[in-house]
Amino acid sequence: MTSYDKLLDKFLNHPPSLKYIEIEKLLLYLGFEKISAKGSHAKFKHQKVKFDLIIPIHNNDCKKFYKIYAAKLIKKLYDL
Repeated sequence: MTSYDKLLDKFLNHPPSLKYIEIEKLLLYLGFEKISAKGSHAKFKHQKVKFDLIIPIHNNDCKKFYKIYAAKLIKKLYDL
């Protein structure tokens, strides 16, 4: 099991436990592209998703709601 697999498993089972930098690393690994965004928001785009995933970042982390939302999006996108 690779480090990305372990990170994905941890993210899908308990999303709030990860820091934003780990979520960003995982999203990039799963095929998301980070688009430049202004201010404290990170914007990600994926070819299979019609909308952009926008995550506000404060103090090098994001709120629990955005972590859970990203995990649900990944589960739906990859049928996990």
